[in-house]
Amino acid sequence: GGHGALGALFLALSPKCKTAVVIDPAEVRGKDGVQKAWGQFWQSDSANERSLRYRHECLRTGLRDELNCMLSKQKIADNHERNSSPPLFPTNILVVACHACQHLTDETLEIASEYGVNVAVMPCCQKDHDGWWKGLTKRLVKSNNTESTSLSVGTVMDLLAAGKMLGWQTGSSAGVRYRVKMKLMDEGISPHQNRMILCRAESRESGRKLQGGKEESPKVLAHEKLTRAYRRAHRQSKNEVESPVNTTEKRVPVQSISLDMLCVQSWMTGVAIGAALAFLALGSQRRSLVP
Repeated sequence: GGHGALGALFLALSPKCKTAVVIDPAEVRGKDGVQKAWGQFWQSDSANERSLRYRHECLRTGLRDELNCMLSKQKIADNHERNSSPPLFPTNILVVACHACQHLTDETLEIASEYGVNVAVMPCCQKDHDGWWKGLTKRLVKSNNTESTSLSVGTVMDLLAAGKMLGWQTGSSAGVRYRVKMKLMDEGISPHQNRMILCRAESRESGRKLQGGKEESPKVLAHEKLTRAYRRAHRQSKNEVESPVNTTEKRVPVQSISLDMLCVQSWMTGVAIGAALAFLALGSQRRSLVP
């Protein structure tokens, strides 16, 4: 949003960036100055049409509509009609939100994950609307005896936002998973609010090539390593541990006890305990009858 300086920087510094769209419901002053001052760095390339466009609309509708347009051949009328172009792949699209308030950060990440596109956000004005995490930050600092440092609610909310993008189902509807990183910007540039959440979309079907030409997903490889570690820890042979690929055919053998044997042992134990108690009761009764 805003005057579009961030979008202009992408166009000026990245030759692969063809179009930058600024979505903001307010028409911010200064956008004409950005075009005049920096337009020469991308408008001079006559061979490739590159543009900085503004869309004065709410993020909830504007971002979805732009993504639908970029991922299809649909034409959009936004004060002018643009030429239709071949659809882009989601991995060729990056959604950026700089200093986005808490709910805007959440909505940006949510919409981007629905379409499986790359996304980077720098959250701002983080809020714990439900109040579930404020007390935890104080207890964590107190339990670690770190009175000189503090774990702010903003830091916790940013970590939670990054954790959401690492969730098992995030991006599954678009067939992607996200590789998430957090980086810190120099506080001299952006004091206090300097945490960036970078989310790169990757196909869920991508894996490691094996000798046979097959691919294995990271989850399968991790399960395979865990199986080998389990086998070493318990000194079991390979046949005694369940297969890392097919978990329905082989099971870890469990030592079983016959039900009939268990019933007989329980009956004999009960008889022995009952006889001992009767013998003790009879002895005490005889002592009480002696004159």
